[in-house]
Amino acid sequence: MKILILSFSNNIVNEDSFIPNKMGLTFACVEECEKNLKEKGHDVEHICMNKKHINRCLACGARGWGICGNKNICIQKDDFNDIYNHMSEFDMYVFITPVYFHEMSESAKAFFDRLKRCDAFNDNSKIKGKKTICIACAGGSGKGTDETLNSFDTLNHFLGTKMIGRIPVTKFNFEEQKLEIKKAINQQ
Repeated sequence: MKILILSFSNNIVNEDSFIPNKMGLTFACVEECEKNLKEKGHDVEHICMNKKHINRCLACGARGWGICGNKNICIQKDDFNDIYNHMSEFDMYVFITPVYFHEMSESAKAFFDRLKRCDAFNDNSKIKGKKTICIACAGGSGKGTDETLNSFDTLNHFLGTKMIGRIPVTKFNFEEQKLEIKKAINQQ
């Protein structure tokens, strides 16, 4: 099975580079997922979305529906369309975001807003019906994980995907949540 991990952590080192914060909770979850998926023999690809250039949705065109509504692509010339098309090559997705202000990261919101516009009403969707594991990583109290996972519920509803793992992770429960990650992976 081919599985795509999309992570959305803001790992800026300087103005010119984004690298994984290997000490951070989001990247620790990426590593845990990769390890478990590869142990099961899956083909795994990870894209750190903060290395990509993804603009926010412009809600362009008549009533906010540009060509995304009928051609299922975005008019903007950034990395979105390439990643969206690349997603069709995978059988399952793992979405991992840090929690900022009780919400998914800004880069996750930007990507998922555009993904919903292009795919939610796409009769020829290559995403619908696929399984997802959604992980919300909170470095603080963890109170924002519920709201973030609720946003993933909405995303999965509109994409027509099936969430098999809905995992709130904090710095306090990470060791216990490794078991939940493994359980979700075993459901694929």
